[in-house]
Amino acid sequence: MTKIKILLMLCIAPLLWQGCAKKVVKANIAEWDQFQDPYFKVSFTYPKGWFVVNEPGKISIYNNQEASQKFFDPTSENPAGVRIVIAQEKDTLNSTLDQYTKDFKDDKVQSGFDIKGTADKTVEGLRALEVVYSGFYDKETKLSGSRVTTWKDSSFFTLNYEAFNDMYEPYKVVYDRALASLVLPRPKPKSKDPNADVIPTKETKSIKNDVLEMTVPDNMSDMYPKPSGEVTFNMNLSIYRKDCTIDLDVRPAKKLTLEKVVEQNSKKITNVKGKGTATIGGEKAQFFNYSLAKDVRSRIYFVVKNDKIYRVIMNYYAPMEKDFLPAFEKAIASIRFK
Repeated sequence: MTKIKILLMLCIAPLLWQGCAKKVVKANIAEWDQFQDPYFKVSFTYPKGWFVVNEPGKISIYNNQEASQKFFDPTSENPAGVRIVIAQEKDTLNSTLDQYTKDFKDDKVQSGFDIKGTADKTVEGLRALEVVYSGFYDKETKLSGSRVTTWKDSSFFTLNYEAFNDMYEPYKVVYDRALASLVLPRPKPKSKDPNADVIPTKETKSIKNDVLEMTVPDNMSDMYPKPSGEVTFNMNLSIYRKDCTIDLDVRPAKKLTLEKVVEQNSKKITNVKGKGTATIGGEKAQFFNYSLAKDVRSRIYFVVKNDKIYRVIMNYYAPMEKDFLPAFEKAIASIRFK
């Protein structure tokens, strides 16, 4: 072999090695920002300029908007990304932190993920549990995540960090800083207003079940009476006054149109004061205003979707209309049927 060929090979070899070497991912974070929300009332540190999606009781932050689509369709051509999600879920089942965490792990395993470990953590001095997991959607798409959960004031709070492929380790600093800086909502101070616990609060919370999602005043409680007859779902929302409620039930439509449903039910409504149309959950609705009793005003909405009839009934105390009607209308407008 000539000296020229040897020299050429020595010069080319490093270039070939560099071309074949695995690209090293580095976290691109220039500045940090402090997240605060007047309704969710959580606070934590996150990378400045990241894409924020704010929902009732849930904050999702992605490294950019385009990469956020990868989490909704992992096998798509969208670029790999990173996200942190902080959420609150009301403990309606009187569960424990251990059981809540076990349910999450079981769900991940059933979805094809491997549990890498569980560890004890603390959040604001409260006991917390961390779950580390990973799984493949296909041979080129791996998702890794860490989730910390704690319990406070009858709610579970979770901080979930997830990243695709080789982005998990470099961007784990986002998870570490968010966890270290996380401040959970403080208990609301007792108001001197005698009506404070009676009227709807300006603060809101999210209610989610198998039928719908909606945003309601924070001091509104939800109950689910046992359905009977053709009714397949019942929900009752109330604050303090039993004449100020929102009720929703579901029953089969049996191929009836909204117009036919309204026609049949209008004959059963007495003391009608007016009627109109609205949109609930993107669906056309028709409603009737009527009076059930002295000083109690009512409105019933009808929606037909997926061959089901959704009835939403609102009752409020007329002398306190300015307190209840706007809040109840806003809550009903927020409904998203599943």
